[in-house]
Amino acid sequence: MRGYLRNASPELYLVFSAAIGALIAAVLSRIEALSIGFWMLWGIMLSLDVVTYIAMKAGWIRTPRQRSGADPD
Repeated sequence: MRGYLRNASPELYLVFSAAIGALIAAVLSRIEALSIGFWMLWGIMLSLDVVTYIAMKAGWIRTPRQRSGADPD
């Protein structure tokens, strides 16, 4: 999985991070102290993913593909 995401486009990175955000929101919505609900939590996480995607497309941050070229690991 790590190698697959290392060469991911910004779009694929957005999809994977949105899916992970949905899983995190599902777990956190079970905690009573965070009882704002699944959809609200996922909406917050998804909005952060969209901001990251826009920043990648605008060139403000490096994409996973660009980072893998500079990182020999």
